[in-house]
Amino acid sequence: MIRHFIVASLLIPALAAAATDVVVWHSYRGRERAALEKVAANYNARQKDIQIDLLPIPYDAFPDKVTAAIPRGKGPDLFIFAQDRVGDWAASGLIESIDFWADDALRKTYLEPTIEALTYDAQLYGLPMAFKEVALIRNTKLVPKAPQTTDEMVAAAKKVTDAKANTFGLVYENANFYFHAAWFQGFGARVFDKKGTPTLASPESVASLAFAADLAHGAGIMPQEVTNTLVTALFNQGHAGMVISGPWFLGEIQDGVPFEVSVLPIISKNGKRAMPFLTAEGVIMSAKCQNKKQAFEAMRYLTSVEAGTVMATEGRQTTARREVYELPEVKKDRALNAFKEQLQYSVPMPNTPAMRAVWTPATTAMNKAVNGKIEPKAALDEAQAEVEKALKGARR
Repeated sequence: MIRHFIVASLLIPALAAAATDVVVWHSYRGRERAALEKVAANYNARQKDIQIDLLPIPYDAFPDKVTAAIPRGKGPDLFIFAQDRVGDWAASGLIESIDFWADDALRKTYLEPTIEALTYDAQLYGLPMAFKEVALIRNTKLVPKAPQTTDEMVAAAKKVTDAKANTFGLVYENANFYFHAAWFQGFGARVFDKKGTPTLASPESVASLAFAADLAHGAGIMPQEVTNTLVTALFNQGHAGMVISGPWFLGEIQDGVPFEVSVLPIISKNGKRAMPFLTAEGVIMSAKCQNKKQAFEAMRYLTSVEAGTVMATEGRQTTARREVYELPEVKKDRALNAFKEQLQYSVPMPNTPAMRAVWTPATTAMNKAVNGKIEPKAALDEAQAEVEKALKGARR
């Protein structure tokens, strides 16, 4: 009996020392995935109390998988995703507020707009890992100088365009509301007013869509029916002078293509800077996480200066950690710093549940107006009515 007690007592410290596994879902691919795996491996090798267990999930399936798995206790402890679904998930009780752990000193280490983006109903729901927004990416052989205004942009694009040679001065997904948001918000429009009422059909919104339609047809500088695949193909073939895209596009540019990234131009009609959507990718905690203290420690590391340095230098990710941009190896990366400069001319994408009702009507309006099927005001009036109907139904 004594012998059995001694053996059992010797086993207790070993059991107590077992590591806590923190399961983290992500949808990174390519260089970003390799960099994240290195970050996790560095953390796991350094200490044994907490181990980060990464699980890649296809991006298209990610939101639905989170929504379905967490209530059943089958989801991750943490996951990495943009802030646009935070309001939905918070209202549904799927994610955990981290206000208790994230003090002011920690919050100040991140670029301020990224903290704002991950805040919903005055509660912080994630630590920012990266930010993404679109900027202007030029083939410097075709467009050596960054245009400062949209008039300059159009003029430079016209010099490059030769439709017979399948070469165009400006190429971007102009029928996609996400990409249009730069002009939309630059003209002074907003998706919602301060009371949360949708304002898609405002005069400013109509003016922005008229501008986009003119770029598509009147200016004669763009191809028809632009897709993501076409943007990449034309740029890599040297047939696109300028494209509008985000930091993810850097990984798609082939070696040997000369390029520079610069902030989007000032809109000549109103003297205001184009303002794209800002999305902040946060490390978010599941409400079903069983070891929240350990999970928060993993969150802190994944968004630390050390992790951010790996993500920036090896993953070419626009990290949200402020101090990373002071490091010599990051300071010399002109592309990453251009996206950081664009950050000050961006608007956090609304993270309220109502935003989900906006995408389809807004993109439908974009397609109709940009392709000349209907006038911008009529297209936006339709979108506004559809969003209002959807939100009224949701409230009911």
